[in-house]
Amino acid sequence: MKMKKILFGLCAAVGLLTACDPSVDSISAPASSLTNQVVENEFSFRQCAQNEDGTFTEAADGNFFFYNVSAPYYSVVVYNFDADGNENILANGFSGNFKIQPKRGGNPNQSFYVRALDKDGTKVEIKKDVVVYVPTELSSDMKFLCSASGTKVWKWDTDFRADGAVWGNLGYAPGDGNSFVNDGNGIWWGAKPEELTGQLGHSDTGVATGEEDSNAYMVLDEDGNVKCFAADGVQIRSGKFRVTAWDNGNRSFASIDGSQAAWSLGTLHTDAGSILFPFKINGGGEKPTDFEIMQLDGGNMKLIYAAPGTGSWSEATWWAFKSESDGEGSLTNYGEKSWTWDTEFRGDGAVWGNLGYAPGDGNSFANDGNGIWWGAKPEELTGQLAHSDTGVATGEEDAGAYMTFNYDKGTVASFAANGTQIRSGKFEITAWSNGARTFPSVDGSQAAWAMGTLHTDAGSILFPFKINGGGEKPTDFEIMQLDGSHMKLIYAAPGTGGWSEATWWAFKKK
Repeated sequence: MKMKKILFGLCAAVGLLTACDPSVDSISAPASSLTNQVVENEFSFRQCAQNEDGTFTEAADGNFFFYNVSAPYYSVVVYNFDADGNENILANGFSGNFKIQPKRGGNPNQSFYVRALDKDGTKVEIKKDVVVYVPTELSSDMKFLCSASGTKVWKWDTDFRADGAVWGNLGYAPGDGNSFVNDGNGIWWGAKPEELTGQLGHSDTGVATGEEDSNAYMVLDEDGNVKCFAADGVQIRSGKFRVTAWDNGNRSFASIDGSQAAWSLGTLHTDAGSILFPFKINGGGEKPTDFEIMQLDGGNMKLIYAAPGTGSWSEATWWAFKSESDGEGSLTNYGEKSWTWDTEFRGDGAVWGNLGYAPGDGNSFANDGNGIWWGAKPEELTGQLAHSDTGVATGEEDAGAYMTFNYDKGTVASFAANGTQIRSGKFEITAWSNGARTFPSVDGSQAAWAMGTLHTDAGSILFPFKINGGGEKPTDFEIMQLDGSHMKLIYAAPGTGGWSEATWWAFKKK
């Protein structure tokens, strides 16, 4: 039976430890008699699956583990090994929880290890073999459309054009496909979402449905379902979809008229009327079913409909969508993706600095920089090396420096502008809630604060230093923004209060 897929939020996990109490197997013996058998007898765990409502149920192939040490006389560390054979700490302490979920197509047979340390330095380790649930591997097009978790939310991409337009007409195939995706080449006209109420003459009913709104959205899932919703969550329509042509993201398909060889990435087929505002422009309510995929990645989707026989520069219809719900897709593009300093975030070009923590909700920081006290441009970071652990410039103090996240390996590496590697480490998104701002600030003053948590090995990202931290390199960053083009992070130490000092970073897609 296929397990239902949900998103793992830290708040749910922490609050539900009692929903799946550990069984018996723990640790209670005099320090002098610590042995493998003692650890085997006194360490207990319960394996669980998470339900749609956030609760946990015991399951033989669950991905969540709740453990306990019955007599807490020893320091206990739970760990496994990553793909490169490096030790990966899952949890530590006398009770806690951790998650083991291989990527799609991975091995369901997994092991974890328990290390107990005696007061006299004696170390004992035991191994636990478990079977966990592993989703089947999705193809690259389905990962982009539905995310690795199997469900993805798409909204209108009002960032595509300066005028905020998301649907309109164009002169078909005016150049290669990249020229349309990157520059809107060929577009004659477009409407913002709210302006679509004035374009109902193109629909089959002439009636507004709620999709004429910047916050309307559609949900695609790995079973081939697409559902459209108004901003208030009322469902507008639904249908089925499938990709009928795809060459692993290569622009291998020619335009209909044959004038452009490197035109589209493939074809998206849907039931008629399944997507947002699914109407051909000047088509009398016609709802196309086959769309040329002009862009499809972790954060963006652009489609074109051109009727069979459409010639170059003849009228066609275009759509622009974006997704902010897919953290892994946005961060890595399900392959490798590079990020550089976002000098466009603020008018002064600053990319790193301090702020008064949690001055308002998370949107106020991500959109307007609310709370920021001070920031430095990349080149000005050479004057901030007192915050580093070495006091030595590395090349990351440059607008052209970048970092690359690798999805398959789970690694992040930072580079100087000339490509010289500065440092590297592992990364993981440890908390994420479908792009919703559901995680409160550290001090609890803001409920709609962060989108989740990015965990890295210490010192992995660009200029990875806490401000005024004596070279401290944080490992857990609050994700304040993460979409296909922008990433903003904050580090606030545990116990940081509202308006107390925290550190911020701003990055953009390279």
